[in-house]
Amino acid sequence: MKTQRQISLEILRILCMLFIVTGHIGGRSGIESFSSFATIAPHAVNCFVLISGYFLINAKFKSERLLRTFIETVFYSLTITVVLYFFGKASLYDIAKSTMPIAPTKFSYWFVNKYLAVILLSPFISKVCISISKRQYQILLVSLLLIGSSLLAVFPFGELFGNGFSLLWMGTVFITGGYLRLHNPQFKYWGVAAILLLALYNVCHLYLNNIVLLGYNSLITYALGITTFMWFKNLPVSNNGTVAKVTMFIAPHVFAAYLIHEQGLIRTYIIDVLHKFNGYMPTTLYLYLFGIVVIVLSAIADKGRVLLFKHTGIDKLTNRIASKLNKLYEE
Repeated sequence: MKTQRQISLEILRILCMLFIVTGHIGGRSGIESFSSFATIAPHAVNCFVLISGYFLINAKFKSERLLRTFIETVFYSLTITVVLYFFGKASLYDIAKSTMPIAPTKFSYWFVNKYLAVILLSPFISKVCISISKRQYQILLVSLLLIGSSLLAVFPFGELFGNGFSLLWMGTVFITGGYLRLHNPQFKYWGVAAILLLALYNVCHLYLNNIVLLGYNSLITYALGITTFMWFKNLPVSNNGTVAKVTMFIAPHVFAAYLIHEQGLIRTYIIDVLHKFNGYMPTTLYLYLFGIVVIVLSAIADKGRVLLFKHTGIDKLTNRIASKLNKLYEE
């Protein structure tokens, strides 16, 4: 059974994916009345990585995590393309390209590419972070933020060393999650801080969009991610009851929602469906309901994938390969 704090973080994981899905489909749909509240996908992505850093910074490295993420990505990229092929919406060339979702094609998932790289480096990142003092850890974070974050177009360094889509930035957020786990900063008003930063974020989005940067590596987005994470981490959520059951039904499968709705060919069809049923309710409410439907259907589909992998021997093969890779890290 998950602990209370873990349940609250699983809830945050689901909410992050909801913001990411609605942010993507809302932004691509061209719906002008789309609320700025739903444009905080960068903040949600940072929270997602913070959760990974929090749990993995002092965990034993398991290459299964790396392999399963890659295999799951290939599975959805390829399966969706094959289905569309039989409906005449994809070519054999598309099928071939869909087997390489980390290659620079329309089937590429930028988040997966960077996430796999961070996981690959995570045992070495962990060794460094665990071995240094709290002060040294803080200096490390400040240094990473100085060269990798942004607030204005030319401050601190713009995109001289990378941007919000870079491995540098995802590594920075991952290491920040580790700091929150190892040193657990104390503050009574994380929720208040998160709400105030969210208000600031929206003000900047609406009125200072040409001046203040609000991408993944924005200092405002970064601070909003930390305060939101810590707020949820400290929420007293019960392990029992309907909330916990629903959470644990969906949370292990939310990554599938990302892989499905961001698949290179299906994006257009999702937007078509979105427009087809638009107009029956307020736009923002509609987009969130649409996002919830995407996440729930993806979770159900992913439960089917889990059973498929279990009964076809894919899981066994993955574990066999992973056990050999794990020995390399242990030597």
